[in-house]
Amino acid sequence: MQIESIGAMPAMNDALVRGPKQASFAEALGSAADTMTAALTRADALASAVAAGKADIAEAAIARAKADVMLEVAAIAASRISGAITTLLQTQV
Repeated sequence: MQIESIGAMPAMNDALVRGPKQASFAEALGSAADTMTAALTRADALASAVAAGKADIAEAAIARAKADVMLEVAAIAASRISGAITTLLQTQV
């Protein structure tokens, strides 16, 4: 097995010099929405599999609970963001 020297890894060197790429707020929200969508899709697929007799009901219940928690967190985050924007727009300069 051949081990490359550190100088032969320009991508790693760039990451060490520049630091990790920071995600924007929009990217973070998009990633969270994608994750939530995937959790909901998985929960729905497991529910369908349970109805067809091909999956375990406990696994489907856990997937649904995780998706419900994600939805609740997203709803609270959206509410707080909305409140913060409202407060910001009402601020008199």
